[in-house]
Amino acid sequence: MSPDSSKVDGGPKLSHYGELRLHEGVKVAKHEEVLKDVFSETNPNGIVNMGVAENTLMCNFLSGYFEKHFKVRDQDFTYGDSLASSRGLRDALARFFNARFKPWKEVSVEHLMAGAGLLPVIAQLGRALVDPGNGILLTSPYYHGFDFALTSQHNVKLVGVPVPLDDLCSVRELDHFATYLKESEAQGIKIQAVLLCNPQNPYGRCYPLEVLQEYCRFCEKHNLHLISDEIYALSTFSSQDVPNPEPFRSIISLDMDSLGVKESRVHMIYGMSKDFDANGFRAGVLFTRSEQLFRSLLATSIFMLVSSPTASLWSALLNDKDALGTYVEYNREALRGAYEHIASWLRFHHISYLPSAAGHFLMVDLRSKILNEVEVYAPTVGITKEQTMVERERTLQVYLATQCKVVLGLGSAFHMFEGGWFRFTFSIPRFAMDVALRRIEQGLGWDVWPELN
Repeated sequence: MSPDSSKVDGGPKLSHYGELRLHEGVKVAKHEEVLKDVFSETNPNGIVNMGVAENTLMCNFLSGYFEKHFKVRDQDFTYGDSLASSRGLRDALARFFNARFKPWKEVSVEHLMAGAGLLPVIAQLGRALVDPGNGILLTSPYYHGFDFALTSQHNVKLVGVPVPLDDLCSVRELDHFATYLKESEAQGIKIQAVLLCNPQNPYGRCYPLEVLQEYCRFCEKHNLHLISDEIYALSTFSSQDVPNPEPFRSIISLDMDSLGVKESRVHMIYGMSKDFDANGFRAGVLFTRSEQLFRSLLATSIFMLVSSPTASLWSALLNDKDALGTYVEYNREALRGAYEHIASWLRFHHISYLPSAAGHFLMVDLRSKILNEVEVYAPTVGITKEQTMVERERTLQVYLATQCKVVLGLGSAFHMFEGGWFRFTFSIPRFAMDVALRRIEQGLGWDVWPELN
């Protein structure tokens, strides 16, 4: 149950919505404590956060570029030239998508609506497509931010489909969707949309063309909207683990006419946070060819306008073909190097993990190394035989956060279908990663990997 707000200070109660959010606010408050004590060169005893997907590998490149190219016009002090966000930004994004996402039809400004971060865009989009109490199907595990943007905000039910690893990113994935579609509706949950993450978060894999086509056909067959979250589109890389990864293909590159799919049911979302290493700039964008959806969102778009400084900075880089190309290649190389480093550390310690080829993270299975070894780690970590695997997972996370000052992402927070998994973010500077990995080794009594600085 949620706490009663009137019992805190004797004042008037919050609304029903406010009461329901109280317990979620407690969770967020714990994250606030991490943010107050972040590791840095000036705070060497701070917390190294490897639980949040932030890429800080290219900060020097971006800060140098943005400092040279930041320009403010008189219009930037007003609401601007469009409530769908700056036409200049949307024009730059249209050229970007036409060049990089290979759309089957040209993208224009009229197909794009930008917002102050991708989560606000998702929240507005979810409210426009799905009625309260109805559902969206998506593969689990999935990004837990969707819970806040859709369920917390608008009571849209997220129905996670636990796809076995052997079926992941294959056409068999849709067989599981068909099963959960029937089960959901039998339980009284009407499904109105499918949410596809490509590249997948937290697995870090791109979907093959035939699977994207099958997603489109599935949504056409069942008269559902298809939302494709492509925020990690350019954060792809090869590695020793995956020398020839599946390339990224955008949903907007598919010829919907040849597939027999109405283009008005397919929507793509993208953002500045991940590919452009700028979580704090707050900019996301929706692509849709549905005029009805666009007009509906325009009614409340003022609540999520992209700030003029952010629009100016992102536009500058998007319009600079040479700088953009250099940045994308440098970023991919930085991600590859960071991934190889942490993967080598995991192999040195004989820890199982799922190879990643996109995004800022990989999924790590700590059951055999730690969580199944209760007698070994009970005295230090505090896990017990009586605990479920998810409970041991959370106990380990607390130990690492409080005693080692390293935060890892809980697999259960991403709705992983079995306990014992963690999401490790590797897109952090090498000196910070080495501090985190050394702290883990010391806290768990492991041998020291000789490659750590």
